[in-house]
Amino acid sequence: MTESIKPSEKAGPAPAAEGMPKSGVAGIYDPKWILVALCYIAAIALMGQDPWYGDRQFTYNQGIFVGILAFLIVAGFCWESYLLGRPSGINLILQFLLIIPLTLLIGRIAGLPPAPEASYGFLGQLRDYVSHIKDEIGFGSVMPLWVLDVFRNPGILLLILFTAVAFTQQKSSRRFALIVVAFLIPSMQTLSHDPRPSILFGIGCLAMMVGIVLQYSRYATIVGQKNILQRLHAVADRSELTCSLRISKRAAEEGFVNEDGVLAVVQRQYGTFDLSTIREIAQTISHRLVREHRVLQMQGDERGFFLIPHSDLFKTDSILDEIAVWIRKILITGLVILWLISPIDLLPDSIPILGALDDALISLVGAGQWLGTFKRRRPVIPYNA
Repeated sequence: MTESIKPSEKAGPAPAAEGMPKSGVAGIYDPKWILVALCYIAAIALMGQDPWYGDRQFTYNQGIFVGILAFLIVAGFCWESYLLGRPSGINLILQFLLIIPLTLLIGRIAGLPPAPEASYGFLGQLRDYVSHIKDEIGFGSVMPLWVLDVFRNPGILLLILFTAVAFTQQKSSRRFALIVVAFLIPSMQTLSHDPRPSILFGIGCLAMMVGIVLQYSRYATIVGQKNILQRLHAVADRSELTCSLRISKRAAEEGFVNEDGVLAVVQRQYGTFDLSTIREIAQTISHRLVREHRVLQMQGDERGFFLIPHSDLFKTDSILDEIAVWIRKILITGLVILWLISPIDLLPDSIPILGALDDALISLVGAGQWLGTFKRRRPVIPYNA
């Protein structure tokens, strides 16, 4: 492998990153933010009219962890994945406003009526089982009421754990898919048993979804473009810079680029050289993108080796990002510890193998939150270091 690329025209200033995408809310001077705010406010007003939120049904004793879960979901998608625009200015205000209707939605589908006859289906039976165990052993006498809320309502506990698993995934599409799956079971329970959500509640959910669609904007794409340009700013050779930008852009857009893709980009730029030289140049550029510039990283499977975007390419230094990550990790770790030290089990420990399965799965969920924590903000190490 050669360590130098044949000299070419020196690179000029790197092209500027594109502006904010046309979709979403561009800023305070974009009138679309008014429509988004009206949608969220309408959702709050309509969803709050559901009879469920009266004295005889859902109470806000259950609402502590419901609100926390809504915060974790909004923070994860808005401050880690940047799916609702740049987390600042009017966009940030709208993101905080979204927490309220989302809290009402989670409380409606995950909460259970206090009446014993209303305990139905899997979640209802699980709730009765947990309550029985808690009363028998006196677990509730040593735990604060706000902590016991999550054990009184296993539906919310399961949603929190599913959310924890979802945000261990790197891709936003996988996160979203897991969140949708997590909501399916309690949603079906809610729709198939009385009291069913009111028409006003359904209209409120629709208003919330319209607001999300209007605000949707993949700001992570802009973050990735800025990070690529910043990490490649020291490339002096124009041809190498052009190839590096094209390879990085393709990997960022498609999720990966294979050897043939890299060769095609390099051959397009260095078409006058023979094939062996093209391969050496492609290897050198790939090596620098991975080891020196840390724009891409190598990954392999049964299909072979290919380059994917670096794990922190779509990240930016943000206090909101850090808050979202650490609050979720601390909360999930605390719940896992409480679950493990408590005598509450989904499967009794007396059952061979299966008895320890739920504790093992819960432990994996807790441990998964900390994978990659200390390399998440790992500084760039120069290739020659």
